[in-house]
Amino acid sequence: MINAGSTEEFLCHWGLTSPILVPWAGRMQSFQDNLTDLASIIPTMVFLAVLGFLLLGPLRKIVFGRPPWRRWPPSAASDVADPRNQLEFVSRVRFETQPLLNKGEFQVLLILEKVAREVNDGFRVMAQTSLGEILRPVRGTWGNGNDDLAYRSINSKRADFVIVDRFGIAALVVEYQGHGHYQGNAALRDAVKREALTNAGVTLLEVPARYNRDGVAGEVKRVLLQHGGRGAEDPLARFTGKRP
Repeated sequence: MINAGSTEEFLCHWGLTSPILVPWAGRMQSFQDNLTDLASIIPTMVFLAVLGFLLLGPLRKIVFGRPPWRRWPPSAASDVADPRNQLEFVSRVRFETQPLLNKGEFQVLLILEKVAREVNDGFRVMAQTSLGEILRPVRGTWGNGNDDLAYRSINSKRADFVIVDRFGIAALVVEYQGHGHYQGNAALRDAVKREALTNAGVTLLEVPARYNRDGVAGEVKRVLLQHGGRGAEDPLARFTGKRP
């Protein structure tokens, strides 16, 4: 490496004693000294960086808790079927209320309630009801007796509206097919509902996004009057599961 003295001697030897070149040599030597000092502290800087990286994780966990992307338990403990995990998941999130129905569904609800009041035969309108609450398989109708699969297939499906009679039995199911209804496998889900309701003898009324209020009200009234005219039944039979 060229030091300051040797640089100046070199310039003097070759007659390069210009006022510009000699100070330049001094600045060059100062720059080389700075590089030497920097090289001497690089190992220390690397050591401190590694030490800080190792200590940052535990320190962050102590001060702030787990980072957001690591707050959830590992996949082995993420089974939502386990009530203990459900309690853990729910306790970590804030909840807020939301409307049960959207604007289009609410307008249909008003029609159904109005008709139920006019018929005045003990009918009541329920919203967002699981099909598993109003239907059940007749035991032993499947060859291998595995009725549970059929029940699970409908229990995850919800009806937009169910009108029940005074005994709590479904008289009419109403599905509102709004503008955003037909997405993904909606057609298959509708087919499952349609098959189960038809099998149970429950009328299904599918209301399109554009509908005539009087037309819907008239059809609902017709179904309810027909259901009410089936004759009196033993109310206890509805709850004991007896079939005629």
